[in-house]
Amino acid sequence: MARRLTVIFLITIAAIWILTPPRIPQGIVVSPIYVSEFSFDESPPSTHKDRIVLPNDMLCPEWAQLAVSVGWREQDLAMLDSVIHRESRCFTWVHYGKDPNGGSYGLTQINAYWCKPSQWYPMGYLQAFGVLETCDELYLPRTNLLSARLIWLYSDREHGDGWLPWQA
Repeated sequence: MARRLTVIFLITIAAIWILTPPRIPQGIVVSPIYVSEFSFDESPPSTHKDRIVLPNDMLCPEWAQLAVSVGWREQDLAMLDSVIHRESRCFTWVHYGKDPNGGSYGLTQINAYWCKPSQWYPMGYLQAFGVLETCDELYLPRTNLLSARLIWLYSDREHGDGWLPWQA
């Protein structure tokens, strides 16, 4: 009986360890890398910094470096972190099927509206940028964060508020 409990305990600990996203120590410094193959109607800041210090209170700091590498600005990291934590609790595989248009996907819970054909984008908005081919690719962290950036830029340009798609 004790051996069985020990095995169950070890399996439980291993499962928790595997399913818990890695944590980056608070205050870690990351280097920004900007994606140049897409036109965002916004260029990276002309005062390029070699290092960015993350806010100390980030809830999902493991995604900050990737976010910066796909074009998120330093001043947007705190809000992006809040969105990622609220929408997916930092997990990449989250799907909320009750949202309209086929549900929402991944870290930032991007609605399938953005990757389904429409009268304006016959292949889909995100497909028009070559970011993905199917909505399921939004489970990939890089694709999700890049897609979220494109959606943020669209919303900022069209509505003056890039965060509008994530308002509760």
